[in-house]
Amino acid sequence: MDNLTHGLMGLALGALRRPDAKGAPLSTTDKAVLLGCVLAAELPDLDNLLPSENSVVHALQAHRGLSHALVFTPVIAAAATLVAKAVFRPARVGPVFLYSLGSVLFAHLLADLWTGWGTRVLLPFSRERWTLDWSMVVDPWVTLPLLAGALWAWRRRAQWRRALVLGLVGAAAYLGLRVSFQAALGHRVRGTWPGAEQVQVFPAWLSLTTWRYVVVLPGEYVTGTVALGEPPHEQRRWPRPGPGAVPESARNLATVREALAWARFPLVSTLPRPGGGTELRIGDLRYHLGGQPTLQFILELDAQGALSTARLDRGGSAASLLRRWRSPEPVPPTPEG
Repeated sequence: MDNLTHGLMGLALGALRRPDAKGAPLSTTDKAVLLGCVLAAELPDLDNLLPSENSVVHALQAHRGLSHALVFTPVIAAAATLVAKAVFRPARVGPVFLYSLGSVLFAHLLADLWTGWGTRVLLPFSRERWTLDWSMVVDPWVTLPLLAGALWAWRRRAQWRRALVLGLVGAAAYLGLRVSFQAALGHRVRGTWPGAEQVQVFPAWLSLTTWRYVVVLPGEYVTGTVALGEPPHEQRRWPRPGPGAVPESARNLATVREALAWARFPLVSTLPRPGGGTELRIGDLRYHLGGQPTLQFILELDAQGALSTARLDRGGSAASLLRRWRSPEPVPPTPEG
């Protein structure tokens, strides 16, 4: 999730703790718990500042790496506790650490897990990326209840705890709806393709009731959208890449292996570069708009097969993607076979 949502969720989780004295001003421990929860919810994303050899390695290795692993959560919580304790010296360490630990787990790791990018929470024991596919990375309907609760708490100090908790309840209720819709729409798509090897539904932009889907058939992918009360709408078919889709000279490159491991429904294409060399594109159909992939890793290889540059292509600016989402161009399905 985005950093604003992480921080607001951490603040709301801190409000779940009952204050030391009901009706009295907040104690130093009460304040330290709230500060520690906000810090713990934000600190894992400091990995964005880590240096990397290129933007692809940064996106796939540096970010959501060890700082997002379960084994590292006590370290994050301890760092947040130390800062909160430095600001509010008389605060008790125990409550601050425990709630900071809960904030790392629920306001950051869980919030990242329910997006589609994937988080390697089991590092260093496993490099597998885990994801729940409940919402987009930025979802205003998760953020708005939390933000409304925080603003209410700021304006009505006497009701601060109720306001923050109600904001958290609103965000949780919205996510609960998304989980139920994901299950119902996934069942509908599976019913349309009962012989599919795999069916997955993904959140669509700014929509609760319409989701994107990918169906894996023996030789191809089927992409489209599905909405409540409607049958699945197919948008495009793509051939599945074979073993020879990636040039042999590139298969052992660490950046290429990392990009292929990240892509759940990969599309691989190559183009010759002027002056020699190859441009290798690795996309993932879980990020598709109108059946077309919007997110691709573009790797440029020189004539000897060495990696010269690598970058992440998001398919255009946010404004252009929004225009495509509002009025997608019809794309005829690729003929079978």
